[in-house]
Amino acid sequence: MRTRLAVSLLFVALLTGGCPKGGSPIDIPGITGPKMSDTEQIVDVLDDVHRGIENKRIYKVLAHVSKNYYDKEGRDYTAIQAYLNRLFKDYRDIRITRTRPRVIVQGDRARAVETFGTRAKSTNPTSRRAINLQGQVTVYLEKTGDTWQIVEWGAIQ
Repeated sequence: MRTRLAVSLLFVALLTGGCPKGGSPIDIPGITGPKMSDTEQIVDVLDDVHRGIENKRIYKVLAHVSKNYYDKEGRDYTAIQAYLNRLFKDYRDIRITRTRPRVIVQGDRARAVETFGTRAKSTNPTSRRAINLQGQVTVYLEKTGDTWQIVEWGAIQ
């Protein structure tokens, strides 16, 4: 028990910079080290959304969508959730190829331009055609606290 406590205290001291004899603290990616820039955070959000769509994990995608979401097609948060449910039900093997998005941050608002290619097979080829789509979309995000969330997603105007 005493050994566990000593090891725990040493670990906490190392993480917080309390290293003996002038040593440097341990850098654990994602936990310690320099804070990510807003642009890097936004790129991470969009990467996570990409993985969520390919893996058909609706809540992984929705975790990055603001409850205030509203797009030019008239979809709010509930409608985008229904759209994703339908997409995941109607298509399998969703594959998305992307380039790194161009991100412009202005205070607590940001715009990202995504260039992509999407392919997906229909679960019922007689009623739905396969998806083979390339293009660009604009993703608008808003920062609340330390979190960037998507407030709109749509075609480039």
